[in-house]
Amino acid sequence: MRGADDHAFEQRKATILAILDDDGDVTVEDGGKGVAVRSLEFALDGPRRPLPTLARFRYGEIHRREGDAWILADYRYEYLDVEHGGRVAYHWHDLPGRVGVHHLHCRPPTGRPTMSHFRSYAVDLLEAHDEFIRSYAAGTPIDCSSLRPLRPDD
Repeated sequence: MRGADDHAFEQRKATILAILDDDGDVTVEDGGKGVAVRSLEFALDGPRRPLPTLARFRYGEIHRREGDAWILADYRYEYLDVEHGGRVAYHWHDLPGRVGVHHLHCRPPTGRPTMSHFRSYAVDLLEAHDEFIRSYAAGTPIDCSSLRPLRPDD
């Protein structure tokens, strides 16, 4: 999301909440409405209670105020497979010696991969959720085998 005014920001938040609510129990935290930096956090557990949680989806974004607009500056979108084990996470933040790096974390159900950061690209929250929810709905364990390590110039 680039350059959303307050109204567009609130509309996007409501749209995301409605989409996530279709997939389980969701909560949202919106911090910093009146300041220059705003955090937006969505937590989704699926399926709905009283069924046991099989998956956790965590979506966090940092937005910075530039004039009248909110600009996305940082994110972390995570899928935790409670049923099989494992984790997939899209992140965008600084890494040691590098500013604003899009990358992926992946931990298969069998343990830790040999690399901690994998190549990625800019991902929207709803794109990440679509990917994560499809994996969850398919009932297949997380697979990290096709990922490529993050290179210094990525």
